[in-house]
Amino acid sequence: MATLQKIRNRGGILVSIVIGLALVAFIVGDALSSGASIMNRSRNKVGEIAGESISIQEYQQKITKNEEMVKSMNGISALSEDQQQMIRENTWQQIVTNAIMEKEYENIGMGLSGDELYDLLLGDNMNPAVQQLFADPQTGQVDKDRARLVIKQLIEAPAGTPQKAYWLNMEEQIATARKQSKYNILLTRGLYVTDAFAKNFLENAATTVDISYILKSYNTISDSSITVTSNEIKDYYNSHQYLFQVPESRRIAYVSFDITASPEDIKETEEWVNSLKDEFASAPNVIEFATLSSEKRFPTAYLKKGELGYSELDDFIFVEKNNGVFGPYLKDQAYNIARVADRRMLPDSVKARHILIVPENGRSVQAAEKLADSLAGALRKGADFEAIAKRYSADQNSAINGGDLGWFTQNAMIQPFSDTVFFANKNEIKTVKTQYGYHIVQVTDRSKPEEKVLVGIISKEITPSQQTINNIYNDARVFVNNVTTITDFETAVTDHKQTKRIANLGKNDKTIPGMDNAREIIREAYLTDKTGNVLLTKEKSPIFESGNKFTVAVLTEIQKEGIAPLNSVASLIKRELIRQKKGEIIAKELEKDMSGSQSLLSIAQKAKAEVVDANDVNFNSVQLPGAGIEPKVIAEAVAMNEGEISKPIIGNQGVYIVTVNTKHVNEVTPEQIALAKASMLQTNFYRVNYQLLPSLVKKAGVVDSRYKFY
Repeated sequence: MATLQKIRNRGGILVSIVIGLALVAFIVGDALSSGASIMNRSRNKVGEIAGESISIQEYQQKITKNEEMVKSMNGISALSEDQQQMIRENTWQQIVTNAIMEKEYENIGMGLSGDELYDLLLGDNMNPAVQQLFADPQTGQVDKDRARLVIKQLIEAPAGTPQKAYWLNMEEQIATARKQSKYNILLTRGLYVTDAFAKNFLENAATTVDISYILKSYNTISDSSITVTSNEIKDYYNSHQYLFQVPESRRIAYVSFDITASPEDIKETEEWVNSLKDEFASAPNVIEFATLSSEKRFPTAYLKKGELGYSELDDFIFVEKNNGVFGPYLKDQAYNIARVADRRMLPDSVKARHILIVPENGRSVQAAEKLADSLAGALRKGADFEAIAKRYSADQNSAINGGDLGWFTQNAMIQPFSDTVFFANKNEIKTVKTQYGYHIVQVTDRSKPEEKVLVGIISKEITPSQQTINNIYNDARVFVNNVTTITDFETAVTDHKQTKRIANLGKNDKTIPGMDNAREIIREAYLTDKTGNVLLTKEKSPIFESGNKFTVAVLTEIQKEGIAPLNSVASLIKRELIRQKKGEIIAKELEKDMSGSQSLLSIAQKAKAEVVDANDVNFNSVQLPGAGIEPKVIAEAVAMNEGEISKPIIGNQGVYIVTVNTKHVNEVTPEQIALAKASMLQTNFYRVNYQLLPSLVKKAGVVDSRYKFY
């Protein structure tokens, strides 16, 4: 049963093995209650993969199944918003991957036999996840007979048993990973590297040149002197449309009203904290009073000077040695008061050893406590600590070293254990109960003690009152009153002296600059196909509440996936055409300067340019020293002969003329070719792993419509 318990405790492993995530439930809303008409089936479509629709119901079922299993395995009843987002994304990726890859396997006739799966689960090629699950904690070895018995128990368990669900998911994921691996290997074998290719690659890298060059920058010609016509822009656009592929996006203009505390709220918070000073000063138990009164919980720890996080409080406690109430003081958007609960001389770190006794193998809690007390008594009488630790301690990591934990600081251990060892004298034997069991501890060494204090702090965060929130909402309502179109919006921005912001939105984005939780705004922007109007919430309000802001937004632009329209890229094209025309003009000027010149220096003098040296340049060079990223210049320089002067080369920063001073060609050996070939084959393998699925997804025409529901 130990392995069954191990499976029960493997919530963390499940996260990586099942789908690499923590799962979450979500509310779909009206879509799940829609009828069966053709229109409603379309509305209920959460996506499409290779022409096949994925319904929101199917998506929900997969999430719910995984959600319930993870909740059971981890003993939790609710999941965070971040976990909700994670499950939605990763479950979708799982659906897409499985749908696409299963078709690929079917097309090439590739599968996974029962014998092959058995080999991965219980055979000679046992999957590492299975090995980890069934490995003996002492030896690391797997008892396959015991593993078979446990698996048999899992498979025969009633449907819905969390451990059974865990194992079946593990089997499924191992099978999926194996098929993916076989497919990737098959593709990798097709990406063969020849000896000639490897040799050519090495020879290019082995050729190094020391060069000199001159550069005439594009900045020597003003943009205003270059004429670019609309027809030229259009021709470039039509012949270079591959450069203008864009994803689907929306653009909004918006105004936000920050929900912040008013001066009255700040004053009220300070007065509330100040009103507790007298009672705090007379409280017999400082920490208890602070804990019950404070909105914020502070760690119960002894701190030295400099660790309190507020210099004036430091001086009050350590310089003035004052035990009264300090404050109110403002820190981290909260008003605080503080009082010393205790002063002690304590070390920064201790070295200790322990023996952990836990209830197990029929031993009750009372028996564990009794055994711990008995062993502590024996140790106080001189028994061998190391021998007892190796025999009795449940902490095998330290038991092998006689219970030694090494040096550690106060916050490195859980509080009951930490308090015990830091307050103990050197070599004193003490016992302490923690969530792990009963510890017998002994401090073997301590750093030099220094003054530390235990401080009780009462803190109240400065937050806007409901009246303040209502006032800010009214400001937003006044702003948006009679605003329905972009024209109204622009007028309101001017009249109310607001700051207009612009944001480009992806359909699955969750944030907008300055807004951490803006999903509702983004979703509504994608649920309309009409620009120029104010966006409305589900409740048909023009005011969105996102975190600590009220926001009014107008949809200003819709960008469909595909080729960006000419008007949106015209300015970029114009800049590129200006650069090209400048390059042609400068190249002609340099050709004139080259006429009759026998050296780069004489050309530089005519062109009023500086000669720059760059050594050890080869095909693998990322940058041209002194110039920047110039792949074309580098390629032409490496291909030139020693002593040769190039023609003008149009680069990224300007136009270059290059001369090769010296050229070094290192010999390429058969051994180097073999190593390069192996390296290139390995690179191909990595390329298959990270490029394969995105390529297949693009080919399959995956349509992601989840934004309609979340």
